[in-house]
Order: sequence, then structure tokens, then C-alpha cells
Amino acid sequence: MDLGRGGLIALPVTIKNNVMKKRPHIILKTAILFTGLLLFSCNMKDDLTYCPKQVRVHFTYNPQEVSIAHVDRMHLYVFNEEGRFISEFRDEQITRFDSGYYIDLPGLYPGAYRIVAWGGKDERDYTTSPAPFEKGVTTFDEALLMLQHPGDAISALIHHLFHADLHITVDMGFARQLFYMPLVQLSNTINISTVGLPASDESYIFTITDNNCTYTFDRSFAKHTHTPFIYSASCSKDGNNQLRATLHVLRLDANRRTPKLEILSQTTTKTLFPADSKQSGDLIELILSAYKQNNFETTHTYDIVLTFTGDDSTGFKVTVTVNGWKVQNQEDDLIE
Repeated sequence: MDLGRGGLIALPVTIKNNVMKKRPHIILKTAILFTGLLLFSCNMKDDLTYCPKQVRVHFTYNPQEVSIAHVDRMHLYVFNEEGRFISEFRDEQITRFDSGYYIDLPGLYPGAYRIVAWGGKDERDYTTSPAPFEKGVTTFDEALLMLQHPGDAISALIHHLFHADLHITVDMGFARQLFYMPLVQLSNTINISTVGLPASDESYIFTITDNNCTYTFDRSFAKHTHTPFIYSASCSKDGNNQLRATLHVLRLDANRRTPKLEILSQTTTKTLFPADSKQSGDLIELILSAYKQNNFETTHTYDIVLTFTGDDSTGFKVTVTVNGWKVQNQEDDLIE
């Protein structure tokens, strides 16, 4: 019996006519035997060329664009060259995420892979589809990440979400390889506050309505349309009786005008903002009307301030600023 490269045994196979119907079983048994012999060879360390390699993944990011303090967990999904899911690696308790953080991916043989990382994937907020992924069956093209919103309402702050995507080649000539995945942030913080709002006993709620809740594994918006759902947060009041509230929302895009912002009185059900047709609750329009050059891929915090001027007899004007920039309408007049 001859030993092939890496200490593998070359097995002669003769299939007679009367056992042709059993060929699938013979092939399967041969494959299992081949794998076992390969692992045995790797353990004996005769020739490590075709053995699993030590693969380590680090992450790169711009700290001005990624809120790394919120990266408290990391899920990595590995797809083979044919785009089929083969393995998943998880770190559910990241104590400190920084440039020194890494995840080891044991068991990858030489070959081409695509690795997708979802950071901050708290399973109370997010899930994947199809569920669960099936090794060798689930494909990259059908894999989805989804925000869970039972009842089409989200009243708690969702976990911030991060993404990385990298094609790699595990080289047979190296026992250990390092790869660096560029991490981006897919979620946003929307802070709302008021100035000059007349004192009252009314309670208010801050809402954003959207239908953006599903992504493909390359972080694109899923093509199918979803039923709108509502992010909501009760407004607190500071010592001057002014409103404060914060929401976390998923990815914003200049070409998607679906997110709608409102401040509602829970006492009278009256809408505080937008109060009339001159005001826009279109969140994307508000941001771009304040700053046309805004980059939604790199800016993820938006401080929206509503300043009220006037009185009960003359009525109130509302001036809106986003990150310090005044919101203007199409005629470059302040929205009132």
C-alpha cells in the first residue's frame, strides 16, 4: 500500500457491475475515510500543506465613524468559494473592543472564503434568516439579518449594529495568517430636544416610523418591502420644562425617504412636531436641508433641536437645527 503526499493512503477502488447501485454509499464511505486519514496525517505532522490553518481576524475602523464602545459582541459567518455557509464563530462577551481585539477561526483548510461579521448582534434585537443556517446548504445570497419588532413597535433602545465583509484566501504555504476586516456602523443615534417650549403638564412621546429592518449579508437593504414599524421613546423634561429623548435607528440613506419623525402629546394626542404642512417630519429631508453634504455612511449621531419663539397670542415659530445647522426649506427660509 503506497503512501501519497502528506501521508495519505492511496486506495484502489474496483466497482463491479453487481454493486453499481451501491456506488453513492461507497463514495460517501471513501470520503469519510479520506477525511479521517487527512486529519490523522495532520495530527502526525508529516506534511501540513493541506491541513487546517491558524486564521486570526482583526478589525480596522475609524473611531470618528464607529462607536466602538458599543461593540460588545461579534458574530462571524464563513462562506466557502461557492457561497455556501460552512461555519460560525461567536464572541458574546467582549470586555474591550479596540485595535488589538481579534477572533481566531480554527479549522479552515487552504482555499477561498468570504467572512461576514455582525458586531453588536444582540439576539434580543436581531435574528438571521433562514434560521438556523445549515452548513453546506444556506447560501450567501439568501442570508439575511433582520431587526425583530413584534407588534410593529420598538419602545426600547435597540443595540447598535456593525458590519464587516472580507474575501480571504487561506494559503497552504503558511501555518498562520492574519486578516484585517474594515468595520462600519449601520445604526444611528437620534437625540431630540426643545428650547423655549411653554411649560405644561403634558407628556410627550418621540417616534420615528420606518420600514428598514432587513439587510443582506453585504449590508445592502433587502429588496422586499416591509410593513412600517415605529421606534418610540417617552420624552423626559429638564429643569426648564424642556423635552429630551433619544432613539437608536438603523441605517439611514439619502435615497430612502421613509423615516418619519414626530413628537406627539400623550395627553391631548396633538402633534407638537410637525404641526402643519409647512413643517417636514421627513428625517432625511431635515438632515439634508440642514447640511446638504451630510455623509450617512460616516455620521451616525444627529442632535435635533427645536427652538420655539413667540407666545400664545401671536403663535409660535419653530426653528429646527441638526448638529448645529439650521434646517431650511426649498426657498431657503426657516421652517416655521
